[in-house]
Amino acid sequence: MAQHTKGLYGDTAAYYGTVEQQGRLTLHLHMLLWIEGAIAPEEIRRRIKDPNSAFSESLVKYLESCYAGEFITGTKDAVEKNVS
Repeated sequence: MAQHTKGLYGDTAAYYGTVEQQGRLTLHLHMLLWIEGAIAPEEIRRRIKDPNSAFSESLVKYLESCYAGEFITGTKDAVEKNVS
């Protein structure tokens, strides 16, 4: 009997994955993972389209935290001062 353990994001309800070959002949994976108890795609869409949604606001804050718009040597303004 297999022991049930929680995944990194919770219990997995379903998954689909496919391997694709890149131009450099290396393989990489595309995967869709659905977490048990997650809200339906239609509900996600409805919440995102609602301009007063706390869900939408939280999602935008999360997405904006995933990237940085800076150069390794400093901010854009600092780099522009040093570049003619």
